[in-house]
Amino acid sequence: MNTYNCIAEDVQLGNEVQLSKFINLYGCSIGEGTKIGAYVEIQKNSSVGKHCKISSHSFICEGVVIEDDVFIGHGVMFINDRYPRATNRDGSLQTEADWKVERTVVRKGASIGSGATILSSVTVGENAIVGAGSVVTRDVPPHAIVAGNPARVMRVIGQGTSESKASTLVPFLDLVTPHAELEQELVGAFRSCLRTASFVGGSIVEDFEKAFAAFCHTDHAVAVSSGTDALRFALIACGIGPGDVVLTVPNTFIATTEAISQAGALPEFIDIDESTYNLSVEMLQSYLEAQCTRDKTGRLISLRSGRPVTAIVPVHLYGQMANMDSILRLADEYGLIVIEDACQAHGAQYFSRKHDRWMKAGSMGRAAAFSFYPGKNLGACGEGGAVTTNDSAVAATIKLLRDHGQAKKYYHDVEGYNGRLDAIQAGILHVKLPHLEPWNAGRRDRAAEYNRLFAGNKAVILPYEPSWSRAVYHLYVIRVDDREDLISHLKAAGIGTGIHYPIPLHLQKAYNSLSYGLDAFPVAERAAAEILSLPMFPQLSANQQARVAEEVDLFVAQASSTHSELKDMSLETTAKSA
Repeated sequence: MNTYNCIAEDVQLGNEVQLSKFINLYGCSIGEGTKIGAYVEIQKNSSVGKHCKISSHSFICEGVVIEDDVFIGHGVMFINDRYPRATNRDGSLQTEADWKVERTVVRKGASIGSGATILSSVTVGENAIVGAGSVVTRDVPPHAIVAGNPARVMRVIGQGTSESKASTLVPFLDLVTPHAELEQELVGAFRSCLRTASFVGGSIVEDFEKAFAAFCHTDHAVAVSSGTDALRFALIACGIGPGDVVLTVPNTFIATTEAISQAGALPEFIDIDESTYNLSVEMLQSYLEAQCTRDKTGRLISLRSGRPVTAIVPVHLYGQMANMDSILRLADEYGLIVIEDACQAHGAQYFSRKHDRWMKAGSMGRAAAFSFYPGKNLGACGEGGAVTTNDSAVAATIKLLRDHGQAKKYYHDVEGYNGRLDAIQAGILHVKLPHLEPWNAGRRDRAAEYNRLFAGNKAVILPYEPSWSRAVYHLYVIRVDDREDLISHLKAAGIGTGIHYPIPLHLQKAYNSLSYGLDAFPVAERAAAEILSLPMFPQLSANQQARVAEEVDLFVAQASSTHSELKDMSLETTAKSA
């Protein structure tokens, strides 16, 4: 207390409150241990919790609630009226009776930087950080860092008891941060659907289809309900059906072969390239030359099943395109249709020597399937998919198939499916699409950093990116011995991992009827036993990557030491026996 302050009698001050000079307090409460800087005004019906720091020249207006352990920087302004006016309609000055006070809350542990303005009816979440000079117009999520005018989420610092504790955890995938960053736009897309009652089809879906086709450098994109439907509809629209054989790889998600089977065709597998994990051109050529024949009409027939081989589905696994020039050359030679499974490869590129330019995933085959599952590089907030094609007839057929076979309501040209993408998901995807290129660039940067960190570790086989590829690293996949032990080690260190995929499809119970056995596809089987997906997402920090690399290196060093000790013991035992 001092003579330079104006403190009303109704102010409630806790123990050990520190007050600077030129402070104006009335009708408020201040918790114990809080420090109030110079030239601060705190109005009635406001409260400041315990152990807070309110820096100089800040204004805390009526109706503001500041919880414990909050930091308020210099010159922070709170506003409690959404539409403040000096006068009423009749020209008279407004009085207290004319104001509508709207409550604002700053939750425990939050920090608000100097010069920030906090509008009314806002909640700043627990442990959130508001950047200096920001204008906060809407709620700030807990643990989020926001900045700008209007303030937008820059990143999320985690939900531990402190940032340092949270930073030690490295999730396999972070779906919170990108949605928090785009929350306002995403909510806007949802509101647009609500206000127009556009829920199925319509301009919102059509606008996204046009934008995604432009992104993929194709003439058409047809939005559907999932990546599985996208591939199934693409196969059917390209004329693949009962009795046909479709060639693909055994190391992919089962949706690839489900789509083939559900189109009425039979999947037959081709082994993969050891370095890229994509379809091996050499093994494809060997299959076509040695495991097929021609019937009297010239059709290519599988010697294994006796069925005609009609199509190839190369999977652009982990975000890297298969060797498309070579695959398309063989397909053309043998009269096969190529349909790309691009469900993990949104924005991936391939340098085509035939066309002498970089080409996007989804633009090289007769058609291509994309998935918008939430964890994809471009993910919806639910299920979704799309087919891209330059073939107008294929696009038209898929539009029929996705909507019960109707080109016009209640007029059904064929029997179709219920496979539409709803307008809410289309709106959400359209909001995210302009961010896909920078997100992909972030993934490539993260992959380069991993490559640098692991460069000296000979026990880790890194992803291989050929000169003709620009991968988008949907997944960053290494190969190691003792994979299961490494997973356990990383889990104990708070680091998330995945396996994509642990059992090749030809060995899955679902495909016992295909009668493939062990060693049918040795490269895929070896890879399945050793591959490990490390944390990969655009917001992954350099510190998090360093922790991942540190723990992998530690495990490798410990495993190497253990192996050396066991070897020494074995040699010692042998020597004694001799």
